[in-house]
Amino acid sequence: MEDSKVKKTGTTTVGIIGTDGVILASEKRTTAGYIVSDDSEKVYEIDTHIGMAGAGVAGDMLALVRILRIEARLYRMRERKSMSIEAACNLLSNIMYQYKMFPFLTAIIFGGTDEKGNTKLFTLDPYGDILEVKDHTAFGGSGWPSAQAVLDSLYEKKSIKELIPLAVKAINAAKKRDPNSGGDVDIVVITKEGFKRLNKEEIEKIISELKKRK
Repeated sequence: MEDSKVKKTGTTTVGIIGTDGVILASEKRTTAGYIVSDDSEKVYEIDTHIGMAGAGVAGDMLALVRILRIEARLYRMRERKSMSIEAACNLLSNIMYQYKMFPFLTAIIFGGTDEKGNTKLFTLDPYGDILEVKDHTAFGGSGWPSAQAVLDSLYEKKSIKELIPLAVKAINAAKKRDPNSGGDVDIVVITKEGFKRLNKEEIEKIISELKKRK
């Protein structure tokens, strides 16, 4: 019976625009009325230059990720080039809108960096409504107020390397105040060189350095 419960993930997600790319971050807790896991992936690679993070129902998020990955591969095969960030976001919006009567229960932060270094960051609600992020940061999930407070007070437009500690700080602030946010911190950076997920050792080093600054 427990397996039939809806598993919810991405209770705090963050997106940040830097001078040379985009950061997508989340905590890693999954819940279903209780804590299912503290090591769930919630930030996904769609193509080498595009990623998305989701707050909501885990199965719905994974279904959308699978569809978009296939569409991105098919586009690359047909056109011999990668799909633009805007086109991929519009495709996702159209898919979500088609199911508006029984929506995918997930709120998404979607973004990337193309080969020229142009960055884009969007948010999408469960019905596929797109909002382009103009003020450089985005946040979602039940822990968003704490994450937003950190981003609003400390954000300055800098390089991705300089902004990674801010993403970690925003997620950790949410973890302290939101019981549905927990586990490790997941950080992905997307630059013109491609999609990169920071490993656990890199993130632990950043957390250690933040503690020393206090």
